Amino acid sequence: MLNRKCPVAPQSAVELLSRPFARCPFPALRRLQEEGAVHQVETLPWYLVTQYDECLRILRNTEDFSSEFREFGESMRQVGLTPTPEVVAKMQAIGGERGSMFDVILHRDPPVHGHQRRLVNEALLTGRPGWEEMITETVSHLMEVFHAAGEIEFISAIAAPLPIAVISHILGIPEEMRQKVKQWADASTAATGRIASDDDWLRMSAAIAEQRGFFASELRKRIDSPADDLISLFAQDVRRQGQDGQQALTFDEAVEILVLLLVAGNETTTQLMGAAALYLATEKGLLERLRGDAALISTFVEETLRLTAPIQTMMRFVINDTEIAGVAIPKGSLVSVCFNQASRDRAKFGDDTDSLNLDRSNLRHHLAFSSGIHTCPGARLARLETRILLEHLVKTVGRMWISGDDAVEYNMASLGVRGMTRLSLQYERLSR
Repeated sequence: MLNRKCPVAPQSAVELLSRPFARCPFPALRRLQEEGAVHQVETLPWYLVTQYDECLRILRNTEDFSSEFREFGESMRQVGLTPTPEVVAKMQAIGGERGSMFDVILHRDPPVHGHQRRLVNEALLTGRPGWEEMITETVSHLMEVFHAAGEIEFISAIAAPLPIAVISHILGIPEEMRQKVKQWADASTAATGRIASDDDWLRMSAAIAEQRGFFASELRKRIDSPADDLISLFAQDVRRQGQDGQQALTFDEAVEILVLLLVAGNETTTQLMGAAALYLATEKGLLERLRGDAALISTFVEETLRLTAPIQTMMRFVINDTEIAGVAIPKGSLVSVCFNQASRDRAKFGDDTDSLNLDRSNLRHHLAFSSGIHTCPGARLARLETRILLEHLVKTVGRMWISGDDAVEYNMASLGVRGMTRLSLQYERLSR
């Protein structure tokens, strides 16, 4: 029998969608988690789910919990997650009918989701020859900054340019455009997971429109003159439209997926790298332990993912009257799956879930990359980049610590991406 009284979170929607809350959401979400699996936000059609088992069940249940953004505009409007009609009209004038929405993979259900994800899986899950060598060379080049004075702003020097260089190389974007890629990424996520300003929405729309224009042009070139990159892989799939029994991507689908890959392929990895470096600077003895046992570096990456999921929450949309942990959830509601807190659930990971523990037996069960059909296809690449970076760091740096009271800033924080933008570190190079 369903308990139709859902506990209500003490936070308002405005607070939950604010940057101050997103910078450190864990204490508040811990209190919700200990009280129950699901909480309603005010009287809104919005529910937060924080316990691991229920989050996992939702992620794997596409029959009741949908990823299709188009169907749930009214609920999102009530929560405060949509622009005004006037701004929507301006966004459409900038970016066309879709405005700023990624109308592919991430926001699609089966069967369209599977058709679109096929090529992404081929591109990212299997990888390509030379990727590891390319990443290693890029890391070596960026790490040259550690030969200078003993202070570094890690995000701008390492954690942001590395994923941008890697995803740009893989896609086939010229090196001279990497600063533009960073600008596109920042603007494209400006309104995600928070109450955004009109300017944020318009910047997002303009950035995504520019990216669509760029990838449309590059796809057309590579349909007839392919190269060894992912744009060419997608172009050749588009080219064979109708030529064999398999369903190929349309031109518009390919453009949209490439835009999504570019945005998703750098910011989340930047956050993973920043979080790992922060732990290296603040956890006593961690650098020495990793230096003594390099096999633990991959374990450290997983524990960092568990503690600081780069994507903090992801929404699902209720398409049938259903229930979560015995609580009735009506059709048309929004459900936020809290990856960040689910991966700190003591019922799943033990009593010390707020602490770094490299001896945790089940740490790879975290939800940092989601689960089910929407498991992040770029997870392998993010892990590879971060592992290679950490291998270089532990061989280069003898000691590292944060530099000053304002060393760590989260000026892009939201319920979507935590958004570390500054990590000032001091260090001593390892004596040879």
